[in-house]
Amino acid sequence: MVILDDTGKIKEIDRSGMLRTVEEFPRQCRDAVSLGEEVKLSEDLKKVSSLAVLGMGGSGIGGDLLKTIVESESKLSVSVVKGYDLPRHIDSDTLVFAVSYSGETEETLSVFAQAIDRRAKIIAITSGGSLQEQAARNGFSTIKVPTGYQPRAALGFLFLPMLIVLSRLGLISSQEAAVSEALGLLAALSSRFSSKQPVSENSAKQLAGELLGKFPVIYGSDGLTAPAALRWKCQLDENSKVQAFWNVFPELNHNEIVGWELLKELTRNFVLVFLRDKKEHPRIAKRMEITRELISGHVGAIHQVWCEGKSRLAKILSVLYQGDFVSVYLALLNGADPTPVDRIRLLKERLAGNW
Repeated sequence: MVILDDTGKIKEIDRSGMLRTVEEFPRQCRDAVSLGEEVKLSEDLKKVSSLAVLGMGGSGIGGDLLKTIVESESKLSVSVVKGYDLPRHIDSDTLVFAVSYSGETEETLSVFAQAIDRRAKIIAITSGGSLQEQAARNGFSTIKVPTGYQPRAALGFLFLPMLIVLSRLGLISSQEAAVSEALGLLAALSSRFSSKQPVSENSAKQLAGELLGKFPVIYGSDGLTAPAALRWKCQLDENSKVQAFWNVFPELNHNEIVGWELLKELTRNFVLVFLRDKKEHPRIAKRMEITRELISGHVGAIHQVWCEGKSRLAKILSVLYQGDFVSVYLALLNGADPTPVDRIRLLKERLAGNW
């Protein structure tokens, strides 16, 4: 664990500066809000009956976050499309956000083309590439985000502009108070979990140590913390280079809870992290308590990470942000540069000439 307090060793391992990028996430979010406020929007974008977000991986998780927030306060349904085929219900009455950080994500470009054919109302979010070119060619509004990030490290740019745009269009209520709270909370968390805070005072570093050499399993609950659990899993996969798993209460109580019964020699190598909210459904809270009692002797450990803040936006970003820090610190403990994702790169290279 001493390595996490050694700035020289951190720089030696984290050659591309992922930890610095995570620490600067609050500033990215402030800049992202400005992008959403500045993009030009036409009046016809207000005339929709549903929303859809097209995106994969780091460019798609923002859709999951948006769905959680929007559907809690609006009658608008939100579809998150992560694949090659556009659902039939998405049509000219749908506002579509086509999100690809690189602008070259083949699945997103595929459904983007289908959305154009169906005359959907479209806003593109990208740093460039084919998505930007095609959006310009068709006269769609485009939110141009800065280059130089890994898609998973650009979540603020890929998520918050959508929320601001929906608020500006009057499709959801004003987000001003929620955004202000979230930005302030993220700044405080950045300081609390930063590399400057020693292990003894840094719960993100401590949890990374607990996960070292183990299989992380992240449990959220239906609604607020479900997309955060997915984000934790993906960040542990990509940053920490370890296999991680996730699931959601109450569904996991109808199946996965039984899976911890046998194979004790293996399941003791799994560490569970419950993502909690003080205002979660009381039956969810009870389910979590009972689940801990039933499986605690069958797994290595069970930890809890709590949402902070009052608004749904602040809560979900707070618990998600903690996971980003944990994933980078675990990468450092593993001696792995968090930034490269070689297998994804190789997969894309092999796919490139096989259409």
